[in-house]
Amino acid sequence: MKTFLIICDGLGDRPIAQFDSQTPLEAAYTPNLDKLAEGGVTGVMHTVDIGVRPGSDTAHLALFGYDPNVYYPGRGPLEVAGIGMEIKPGDICFRANMATVDDDMIVKDRRAGRIGDASPFAEKLNGIKIDGVEFLAGAGTGHRLGLIMRGPGLSPQLTDVDSKKVGVKARKFESADKSREAKFTAEVLNKFLEQAHLKLNKMELNRERVSQGKLPANYLLVRGAGIFREVPSFYDKYGLKAACVAGGGLYKGIAGILGMDVVAVEGATGKPDTDIKAKINKAIELGKEYNFVFVHIKGADTMGEDGDPEGKKKFIEKIDEAMAPMLNLTDSLVVVTADHSTPCVLKNHSADDVPVLISGESVRHDDVKQFGERPCAKGRLGHIRGSHLMPIIIDLMGLAKMFGA
Repeated sequence: MKTFLIICDGLGDRPIAQFDSQTPLEAAYTPNLDKLAEGGVTGVMHTVDIGVRPGSDTAHLALFGYDPNVYYPGRGPLEVAGIGMEIKPGDICFRANMATVDDDMIVKDRRAGRIGDASPFAEKLNGIKIDGVEFLAGAGTGHRLGLIMRGPGLSPQLTDVDSKKVGVKARKFESADKSREAKFTAEVLNKFLEQAHLKLNKMELNRERVSQGKLPANYLLVRGAGIFREVPSFYDKYGLKAACVAGGGLYKGIAGILGMDVVAVEGATGKPDTDIKAKINKAIELGKEYNFVFVHIKGADTMGEDGDPEGKKKFIEKIDEAMAPMLNLTDSLVVVTADHSTPCVLKNHSADDVPVLISGESVRHDDVKQFGERPCAKGRLGHIRGSHLMPIIIDLMGLAKMFGA
């Protein structure tokens, strides 16, 4: 039996007045997702725990059955690994946003107008050396960068300076544990950020952006300090040969660290313009070689962060259209869920549960006929946590080990 796990980032939402108090998922036209729900079992899920507002990184680890309290290395190593940067022992890894600040260092936009390609900025910053520490920068998806600090005497124990708000002053890093190594790391990182700001402000590309009425990408919002750590592979944990289809660096990074084969798909951008049909078709093709295929789809989260319910609804309809071939699979489980909710009213992640469906010929289905937050809450799966998902899948695949005699 094959399993196809489709994680729609930020899919969950809250009632929207313009949709007659339905969520974007409930308001969307989703005949294929509804058909999968009708032929399977449904429920709702808190990916990390009740009342916990999960990041995409911790949520994905939990969904794959890896307790984030044990295995989470910080966002940085996952982001850096996902864009193919080499990590060496002792490296401190970060995730960074290309952002916009004014002359008073007030954050005007956390994503520099959702700049589409950060490569020129990464090239400008790559290789800077300060106090014996080298900084390596690599372009991620859209406005994102991976950043590595490489040198002696470094520590990831740093304060979190990204307030995730606009209209506030960019803050400086401080040591979190008051050790000499952490204090040194914070001092060098702050020097780098100042130097990077000066270099970015002088870039001709940013001058061109301003002349075109666009926001300059003149600052780095850095977060997620961490050091790479080994984790048990997905194969060793479950005995499943797994592949990943994703556009975003974070999700490829998580899959890679877990030992999944990350497969490139033309048109998989990790943004709302991603080719969802190409992803689904590639996943089905991979099912001939792999018995577990993870597909990540990002755009709904982006629309939620932008506070765009209509855009989110339309993107969900694109997901549904692409899912049509999944209806024809045999001897397979199709699992569709989300890593977290991203309500348009919040423009951020929330602790709301997310819908989950598991469809397959051998699944004891329930009476739910629509894939949505409220319909799925009536399903036979009930209310589960992310840590429950893989054991349920393993059992449905007939691979669960007996507990007792």
